Parts: sequence; C-alpha cells; structure tokens
Amino acid sequence: MTMRQETGQFLKELEAYAKITLRFKEEIGLLLDQSRETGKMQVFEDVVFFSKFVSKSHELMKRIGPDGEGYDKLSAEFQSGIEKTTSLLKTIVKEVPEDMKIRFTGRFFGMDPDSFASLMALVRELSWVKNWMLDGRKVP
Repeated sequence: MTMRQETGQFLKELEAYAKITLRFKEEIGLLLDQSRETGKMQVFEDVVFFSKFVSKSHELMKRIGPDGEGYDKLSAEFQSGIEKTTSLLKTIVKEVPEDMKIRFTGRFFGMDPDSFASLMALVRELSWVKNWMLDGRKVP
C-alpha cells in the first residue's frame, strides 16, 4: 500500500511540529490512509484520542510509582485504554493487505515485551497527532 502524497507531507510537518523523528511514520501513514479510504476517520480520531490518554497515563504511572496515591485506579484505566486502543487499531488494520496485517500483528499486537514496547512507542507518536488536532490543525 502506497502512502498518499498528502499523508507523507502531513507526517513531515508533524515531525517538525513535535520536534521528533517518527519511528513508525509508515505505520501511522497506513492507519491514516486506510481510515480515510474505508470511511473510518472517526475510528482513527478515536485511536489518537486514546493514544494520548494511554501515553499520558503511562508517564504518570512511571512518575508516581506503584506505591503512589491513585496508582491502582490509574493502572486499571491504563489497561482499559490499551485494550480499547488495540481494538480500534485492529478495526483499521483488518482491511489492509495481508502482508501489512501480519506486520502490524507481529509488531504491535503480540503478547511479549517487545510488542508492548513498540505499541507504547506507536501510541506516543499517535498522541502527537491528537496534539496537532487540538491546535486546530487539519489531518489530511
């Protein structure tokens, strides 16, 4: 699947906006283009919303530690957010070509520490899309 030119330009602008290099630029482009192509932009917007929530929750959990006040409740909400984000991502990915589906499943949806680390990196990057949107900027 080839990324739309508008999507590629958006991702370059997003990197400049966030002052980061996107590790999963191709995957974010695929999610965006697939969502647009299949009329699932609301699902994509839900993904970036939950990604921001999960990313911020994870940062807070690391900062306060397991003995911190409210950690247990935050941990439960974090787990729920991860499950919702993963489910939404799978909704988008289920209609991509088989090779891309296998790549996503292996990289982000596995039950191993590497997959979880990759998923967390992806949601951190997707949270920048939400920041972009909160600043009133359009997603192509």
